Formats: sequence, structure tokens, C-alpha cells
Amino acid sequence: MHVLWWVVITLCFVISFIGIVVPMLPAVGLVWLGVAVYHFLVNPLALTWTTWGTMLFFTAIILIMDELANAYLVKRYGGTKWTMLASVVGVVVGLIFFPPFGIIVAPFLFVFAAEILQHHTPEASMRVAFATLIAFLGSAFAKVLMQLIMIGVFLAEAIGNRL
Repeated sequence: MHVLWWVVITLCFVISFIGIVVPMLPAVGLVWLGVAVYHFLVNPLALTWTTWGTMLFFTAIILIMDELANAYLVKRYGGTKWTMLASVVGVVVGLIFFPPFGIIVAPFLFVFAAEILQHHTPEASMRVAFATLIAFLGSAFAKVLMQLIMIGVFLAEAIGNRL
């Protein structure tokens, strides 16, 4: 039975990385789900405060950083709430119709179009589109690193307690 739970845990972790670029999947939430499956169904005594503290710390950092980075860069370059919406819609459309590069190209084009439709100059629209792209890529890279740390700390404790 433990093998089944480890398969579920592994799937949660793998899908969490997909969630970094797919807005409908709660990336960090899936990491938590994998850890919860282990805690409640495999070994409730194995994880220490090191794992739980790491999970809480990096979850908070991911959530705060994601909001602040996007809001700062987009607003700094003149973006609006429509810019943020266009970016999210662009990611979804790009992922569905033009994978894998669509998740980069489509949000850029959608943000540019949203800015043009708001009567901004092409130069200003281009700056906002680039800022949105940089915010997305930077945020995704940081989230990958933090999720890897979270999963690594979990695995070190979970596997370390089995040896």
C-alpha cells in the first residue's frame, strides 16, 4: 500500500511543477498535498519541525513574492488590472493552443494587445508586455527553485527516517 501512496506523492510533486505555468493548478498546494499524503497515510511521526517550518516559510515566500513581483513590475511599467488578466488568459490560451512556447508568446501578445486597446502607444505597450514576461519568467524560476527545496527537505526527512 505504501507504494501506491508514494506514487500519489510523486504525482503531486510532478504536477506541482506544471502548476507553476498553469494558473488553474495550485503549484505549492500540490506540494503540500503530497506531504500531507505522506504524513497522514504513510508515517505520521517521520516529519519534524524542520520540514513543516521549511514548508511554511517557502510557501509564504512564494505567495508574497508572486504577488509583489508581478504587481511591482507591471505597475512600474504602466500596466493595469487588464494587463494582469490578459497575461493569465494568454498563458491559458498559449498552453492549450501553442504548447510549449505558447505560454511565453501568447501572454506577451495578449498583454501588448490589451495595452493597445487601452489606447497606449506601441512603445509603452511593448514595455508593459516585456515587464509582464520578465515578471512571469522570474517568478516561475524562483518558484521552481523554492519547490525543489521544499521537496528536497521533505524527501531528506522521509527517506532518512526509513534508513
